[in-house]
Amino acid sequence: MSKIDVIKEKINYLKVWLGISVVTLISLLGWLSSHYSNLSTFRIVLSLIGVVWLIGSIHFLNKTILNKINSLEDL
Repeated sequence: MSKIDVIKEKINYLKVWLGISVVTLISLLGWLSSHYSNLSTFRIVLSLIGVVWLIGSIHFLNKTILNKINSLEDL
């Protein structure tokens, strides 16, 4: 496999995890908004920690994908 193909496969793999992270974030926010009045403070705090963690993951994955795409220009 050439170096370009390896980088493209890594980009595709990261895009899968980016999609999973986005769907999980949307689902968590939907669940949180529909069950907000019934949740204990502990579950709300855990959910908000999860939201922040997912946003950070999405940002990191997006940044990594863009760096790999930019590295393709050099090849």
